[in-house]
Order: sequence, then structure tokens, then C-alpha cells
Amino acid sequence: MGQVLSWIVIIVPWFFLVPLNSIRIRNFLSVAFFTVLLNTFYFQMAEVWNWWTVTNNLFFLTNISSFTYGLLPVTTILVFYFFYPNVWLFFGANLILDAIQAFIISPFIFEEFRLYELNNMSNLGLYFAIISHLPIIYLYQRWYDSVFNHKKNY
Repeated sequence: MGQVLSWIVIIVPWFFLVPLNSIRIRNFLSVAFFTVLLNTFYFQMAEVWNWWTVTNNLFFLTNISSFTYGLLPVTTILVFYFFYPNVWLFFGANLILDAIQAFIISPFIFEEFRLYELNNMSNLGLYFAIISHLPIIYLYQRWYDSVFNHKKNY
């Protein structure tokens, strides 16, 4: 069942972008790819410091969860799509969504289906690791807007 969930997590979320305005989505593709890069670094750190172990994965991925290439970038695009550039809405929505991920989705879905197991990190530590992305990706998008002058499309 873990393999099925891994495939669902990597493919299905992309379909949530279909009904949205493609021009607005394009404005946030860069930050979504940047988030994937950051999360890849986190998975590498997790392997070195034994934060968690990816136990069930797709055949072409090793120690990085399929979540990183499906649900994560899509969620990033959706949060930016609906809550950016309002900083309070952006951070508020992310804090709530990240709490749901760390305290509900992680223990009751991802760990239950053995996609990964937490080793030297608690769910609270996972929450702090997840929210540590927020200021980085928000500032990245602000910088991206200033360089490419995309503010007019929001």
C-alpha cells in the first residue's frame, strides 16, 4: 500500500493546478522548484543526522520521499497562488497547513503506511523543520518579483 500512496503523492496533486489561471501559476513555478531544492537539502541532512529514514519509496528515488516532487511543490504553488503577497495570510496559512502535515498527515498517514519513520526527531521537531522553509521561500519569491517585475500579475 505504501507504493500506491507514493505514486498518488507524486502524481495526483499536479491535477489540482489544472483549473487555475496558468499565468498566475507560472509566477510561482520558480519558488516551487526552489522549495523542492530546499527540501532535497533537508532530506540529505536528515540522512546524515538520522532525523528520519525513508523506508518505502518509488524505485527511482532513494532517500528522498516522493512527497518532495509531487505534493510539496503543488502545495507551495497553491499557497502562493491564494495567499501571496499578503505576508500575514501567507504565514498564517502555512503555519496551519504545516501543523496538519506534521501532527496529522505524518504520523497517521505517512508513518502508518511506512513511507518513512522518524528517528532522532519528534513531530514537533518535524514541524519546526517544515516551517523553517517559510521565510526563505517567501523572501525568495519577493526577490524573484523584484528581479522579474511580476507584481502586476497578482
